Amino acid sequence: MAIAALAAGCARQHPAGEAGAGPEERMAERVRQAYTQPDAIAAAAYTWTSPLGAVFVLVDVESGSAGVTQARADLWVAADSAPERLGRSDVMPSAASIGAFAFEDVTGDAIPDLLGYVADSAGTSFPIFLTGARGSMGDQIELAAPGYRFSAEPEAAPRVYGGPHGPCGIQLWAAAPVPDSQPEGWRYLLVRRGGDLAPPASQPPSCP
Repeated sequence: MAIAALAAGCARQHPAGEAGAGPEERMAERVRQAYTQPDAIAAAAYTWTSPLGAVFVLVDVESGSAGVTQARADLWVAADSAPERLGRSDVMPSAASIGAFAFEDVTGDAIPDLLGYVADSAGTSFPIFLTGARGSMGDQIELAAPGYRFSAEPEAAPRVYGGPHGPCGIQLWAAAPVPDSQPEGWRYLLVRRGGDLAPPASQPPSCP
């Protein structure tokens, strides 16, 4: 079965104070207003609307304390009611910001997932994959591919890949030296049931 890489840039970012009256813009601003403590700043917000109309907002929550560099991701959802938080990642020490390559339903459970990156204060970035259905939202790339160094640079940016029925995994560029003893290049991590990632493969597996 042929695998087609899905276009990057699926994450819709909403800067603070963005003008606009669309439901996603309004919801992103409502979620930002929930952060009232000065030590937690709601920076970037990314949105995705489910086929049933629920709006999901993922917020890059950065430290507002002087001399402290750390960030976490919070996931919120709302339909006709006030937004509720669904999940939160661990605090990531030394992370200056969290960004997105794609924020969409990759796992097929009608809840969006983040294929993104963490950037430190020096500008060094590495990719992360957070599954929205898990309240703890741990990085699945780190668990599935220990020892790999994956690129988060624009020329080799992570991407979602899929088949005729939609997304089924992620595609990452592995830099040398590579633990599988093969040349550096693209590796493919299939999404398993429950949101786990399969170990990296050098050839794209068939989507279920």
